[in-house]
Amino acid sequence: MASGVEVAGLVLGSLPLILAGLQFYAEGMAVSRRFRKYRREVENLIIEITAENADYKNSIMLLLIGVVSSKDMAAFLADPGGELWKEKSFDQKLRMRLGGSYDAYMGIITYLYTTTKKLESRLKLTEGGKPQFTQKELFKDAYKRLKFSLKKSDYDDLMSTVRHANSSIRNLTGQALKIEARQDRSPLNRPSTPDFNVIKQRAEGFYSALCTSWGCKCTAQHSVSLRLEQRLENHTTDEDHGNFADDHFHVLFQYDRSPPPDPGVAVSSRPWTWDEAEVHVVLEKSKTGEAAASVSSIPPRKSVRFSHRAAEAVEAALKSTPDLRPISDLCSAIQSLQGPQRDVCFSLLKDEIIRQRYGFLVYPIENSPYDTDHWSVSSLRAAVAKGMTRRYRLQLAVTLASSVLQLHETSWLSDDWSIDSVFFVERPGIDAYDYPFVAQRFHQASSRITSAIPGQMVHVIPNQALYGLGIALIELWYGKTLAELHEIGDGPLNLSDSEKNFLTTFNTAYRLISELEDEAGEMYSGAVRRCIQCDFQSRARNFRDAQFQKAVFEGVVAQLKANYDFLHAHSGRSS
Repeated sequence: MASGVEVAGLVLGSLPLILAGLQFYAEGMAVSRRFRKYRREVENLIIEITAENADYKNSIMLLLIGVVSSKDMAAFLADPGGELWKEKSFDQKLRMRLGGSYDAYMGIITYLYTTTKKLESRLKLTEGGKPQFTQKELFKDAYKRLKFSLKKSDYDDLMSTVRHANSSIRNLTGQALKIEARQDRSPLNRPSTPDFNVIKQRAEGFYSALCTSWGCKCTAQHSVSLRLEQRLENHTTDEDHGNFADDHFHVLFQYDRSPPPDPGVAVSSRPWTWDEAEVHVVLEKSKTGEAAASVSSIPPRKSVRFSHRAAEAVEAALKSTPDLRPISDLCSAIQSLQGPQRDVCFSLLKDEIIRQRYGFLVYPIENSPYDTDHWSVSSLRAAVAKGMTRRYRLQLAVTLASSVLQLHETSWLSDDWSIDSVFFVERPGIDAYDYPFVAQRFHQASSRITSAIPGQMVHVIPNQALYGLGIALIELWYGKTLAELHEIGDGPLNLSDSEKNFLTTFNTAYRLISELEDEAGEMYSGAVRRCIQCDFQSRARNFRDAQFQKAVFEGVVAQLKANYDFLHAHSGRSS
């Protein structure tokens, strides 16, 4: 016999078969006057089983809503006990929803299934729940041969069992949904909003320090890639940990192969190609003496080596004659790392540190990156078009959403960003899709040109960075560009009129929101809808507003994270 959740589907299929068999009996009885007095008995039994079937089906549908998409719901109901019901991931999702009630729930369903088989046997139906004869006119002969009862009272014991089982299933389903809803609404279970303003200030401060750290003539050939992190834990403040901040940045430094844009600058022989480092944030005080005095109070960290090195570096950087001097040429400093000795720390930056709220300590990774000539860069758009597993796409959705809150209005992420702004670095031994990056160059001639929203569209798209996130989430899900998802009814594309073009892409995105609910589920589609429509039940539309920032975190980031956890917490990477 089938076990576990498969049985739930089998019951869903067996009750309608019993009803069909009884209806066939009732029609056969109508042919012979002898059996007309029993017809009312059979019809009453049909009514009772019909009600129990509807009750059971409603309970199962309530259980499935949110576990399977609206699109898949029809397939589940059309093939009770079929292959979809046997999938391990489906069983895991039901276990998460039912919690401690799972075993009891499945035990009752198994008991109900056993009862339906007894009903089939007592009615002399086949194992498949069908009558053992096919012609209604032969009912009299079949009745004499098979000897089944036409009295409703002879089935009362089994129907009582069905009613009690259905009642228990209905109650357990309702309780599970209520518990789930209350847990979602509970302030204790609602994730606290990280202080994204602090992260943003540190990221922009790091960029400012980098701007004055290149004392070389080959600046145009350098770029710094900042790794995007989810940073969903709320432990980022400037007051909690003295001089040493919990969060750090992970970066890649690149010496580009391409020639510099300034013809007056010679193409160098590239003394290095790539390097990798962690950047720790030092919280500067108004007086260096105060900062130096508090170095001893640096809290313990998960990485003992980093903690020890960071404490020593902070103390050294703040001494009047420091052991580690702040650098003024990052290019030369990175070049010095190409040897075996890398246990050093760079402090950024001698002139800026007085004006900065934060100091930055750059820790090269312990071992030199290898085979860097074969490292390559690919955009997120190219990776999506090439094909990414759903797990990676949903994981990236969380990272991108959180990164918008962290890096909005900084030099790392422009308002008109897209999945073209995000890239991966393909390198040996590392799963590139786990580490998305954004990059910046620091040549004085370079400038970022932001594509502003046309005047009339500002009322439709009040927050461009958030709208860009909505577009990115759509493209991530479908693995296609918005232009590829365009339909004629959305309006004309590729017009010289940028305002009309914006409106067309908005129409495409708006149309896809409702389709996404069937495809991706309520949590993912809800996050997309809020981004595209900027619908947060708040008058504010700017990330500078703390309440708006909190609403975006709860309505977008937290929803995407919950969706990812729900769908993939127990599944493999191949999904």
